Amino acid sequence: MKKKTIILAAVILSLGCIGTLQAFTALEKEEPQEIRGIIVDEHDSLWYETQQHLWLQKAKDDPTDEHAWQQAFEAARYVDMFAEQYGRTDHKQAILDQMKANIPNSFTYNICMYMTELAERDGDTEPYAKRALQLMPDNIARKDAEVLVAYLWMTGKTFAATDEQKQLKRFAQTLYQTNAYPSYLLRYTYNSLQGMEENAIYFVNGDLPGYTSLVLQEAMGLHTDKAVVPVSFLFVETYRKALCKSLGIADFEGKKDYTSMDEYFQEILEHIIAKSKRPAYFFPSGSYPETDSFKKNLYNEGLAFRYSTRRYDNISVAKRNVEERYDLNYLTEPKFVCEEQWKGSERVKLNYMVMLAPVVKAYKESGDTLHANQLARQLSTAVVNTSLSDDEKTEYINLLGSSKK
Repeated sequence: MKKKTIILAAVILSLGCIGTLQAFTALEKEEPQEIRGIIVDEHDSLWYETQQHLWLQKAKDDPTDEHAWQQAFEAARYVDMFAEQYGRTDHKQAILDQMKANIPNSFTYNICMYMTELAERDGDTEPYAKRALQLMPDNIARKDAEVLVAYLWMTGKTFAATDEQKQLKRFAQTLYQTNAYPSYLLRYTYNSLQGMEENAIYFVNGDLPGYTSLVLQEAMGLHTDKAVVPVSFLFVETYRKALCKSLGIADFEGKKDYTSMDEYFQEILEHIIAKSKRPAYFFPSGSYPETDSFKKNLYNEGLAFRYSTRRYDNISVAKRNVEERYDLNYLTEPKFVCEEQWKGSERVKLNYMVMLAPVVKAYKESGDTLHANQLARQLSTAVVNTSLSDDEKTEYINLLGSSKK
């Protein structure tokens, strides 16, 4: 059966347009709002500019207030992201200089310096990460925990029984015990892993599949046979070497010259897949090179793409996943607890519709109206329960009647 060509729903929303700078008239009377991150909230650049100003005022009123400095830095970081500026920008450097003058030996200063040097790509990040781990507060925020999780994970030292691996596990357990992620995000990742073969490699991109996979594996002991690989880490030599060693294969050497980053990326992936001989799956967005020669080998099996150099009936596998492996009941169940819906990540539910609409059509074509109607109801409910506009909801629901092979 031919593969389906699919336009994927964005898991993390577009950052939108850059707001025009405006005077902060009378902002001193406003209370700053918490910067929770784009996977939780949706705001434009002007909102972050406003929050940066308000949090800086609060920090200047009490120069020892670590939280105020950290929030001002986070706001500045998002302002820069909207402008596609990273590393030691003027916005962030001014705040870091003031932190250094007022809270130089703090957790906040060190973790903010680590994030800045990491984005700059030319500094020594490790001293700041290690110092942040030493100074880490008991009530560490989710975003800060994720930064340190990424550091530990990226070192490549968590593939064995090391102190780093123990720290990583403790972070995952804390994130789970403190309900750091809404359950629908964990359920989505659980279903994705549930549809894969044993000992699979799952190449992921972004916070959502990476951290939720870690929580499922390290805190809940689920799908521990899978190797979850953040694709951005593959460009870090220490991580890539450690990954290859854990898979029992030689490290990727590559050639001297590449015509594009995608070509280099593709060769790394093909090396790992071919040498490890493990089933390989990809998160539906941003986890694979955008080359025709690679994408032609990706087959939709439900919630993930599987890499295969041989054609096969992937829709039959997707049907099996829907009928036997995925738990989709939660999409239509009423809410029994008051659980927050993160606006910046709720659209992950749209991936159910985009990836599984072809399965609904396949059921209809085979005359299996029972499964077709059940799955269509689950997918439609998932779309309806988002905060999309009515027009956007209709656009996604229409996929049930316009799926193509």
